[in-house]
Amino acid sequence: MEYRIPKRSAVAFAIDRGASFDVVTPEGRQVADLVAFARRDPSERFSQSYTRDLNGKLRITTGDDLYTTAGEPILTITADDCGVHDILFGPCTEWMLTDRPHREGIQNEPGGCRENLALAMEAIGLNERVPDTMNVFQHSTVTDQTYFDVRASTAELGDTVAFEATRAAIVAIAACSAKGVASGPVLSPIDLRLPDGTTIHEGTVRTR
Repeated sequence: MEYRIPKRSAVAFAIDRGASFDVVTPEGRQVADLVAFARRDPSERFSQSYTRDLNGKLRITTGDDLYTTAGEPILTITADDCGVHDILFGPCTEWMLTDRPHREGIQNEPGGCRENLALAMEAIGLNERVPDTMNVFQHSTVTDQTYFDVRASTAELGDTVAFEATRAAIVAIAACSAKGVASGPVLSPIDLRLPDGTTIHEGTVRTR
């Protein structure tokens, strides 16, 4: 089944062990923020730090695992058209969007990915804090071995990342709310391809 996450919104869904789902940028460049929780014990969740550590790199792609706070794999990337994703930055928040100055006069609106993911998690009955995210299609790097540098996403129209669940999980995904360098000045939706019969739990929809 296919589902479109509207821009500046998030959803959550359950995925069984061995099942797969795809994250697609239908218009190119748009970043998606992804988190995952072990269904048996949701306090075990996606961990950026263990994902970096256990893969031994800052940029993950086909064949790499997403690891949890217990150091266990929860999702595996099985195919990847883009190959450039971020596991350094946390999700944008409302205060980041509204209180911090932005380049080129870009005006962001309330409702960051952290808030939208929290609403989607609440909708599926998950009473956990939003952890740092895998930022699908976000292009960021480290310069001079010191500084974070966010660049324009290299994702093109229709680029897809396929994930397989290595254990029963709850996944939440947001179409990133931050206008700027990564997703560009105009935000767009994110498409999902999911197993038939998957129940989608919507967070908030912000269509402006």
